[in-house]
Amino acid sequence: MQNLSDYQRKVLLKNPNVEKISDRNIVYTSAFEIKAVQNYLAGCSPDDIFKAANIDAKYFVKQYCHSCIKRWKKKYLDEGKHSLKLSHTGKKATGRPRQTNTDDLSIEELRAIVEIQTEVIDMLKKNRALAKKKKVK
Repeated sequence: MQNLSDYQRKVLLKNPNVEKISDRNIVYTSAFEIKAVQNYLAGCSPDDIFKAANIDAKYFVKQYCHSCIKRWKKKYLDEGKHSLKLSHTGKKATGRPRQTNTDDLSIEELRAIVEIQTEVIDMLKKNRALAKKKKVK
């Protein structure tokens, strides 16, 4: 999506079909998405659907309306009408891996961690020394 001017943002946010606008995308209401897909399946063009909802297609890149409705239609047909009502934000995100709290570890577990780290450091030193010998030859 292209960058919107402040004026364009204000106009879009006044529209009841627009839920919110972030730097990267526009979130439309689920009711609008469902109605848009139903109208598209009935034969309306994507540009006409957005125009009927008072959303000016000139604010966006050329195929924006078509790509939105294409994405919504796929969801609508694959998962049903209710899928457009659900928020899927972060559903596939893995996030940062959890860090273990070292305060909860026993002394033996801490010693094992230190031993493993020492072995890794020694191995890296040996590899570095071998690499230096190969460069010298």
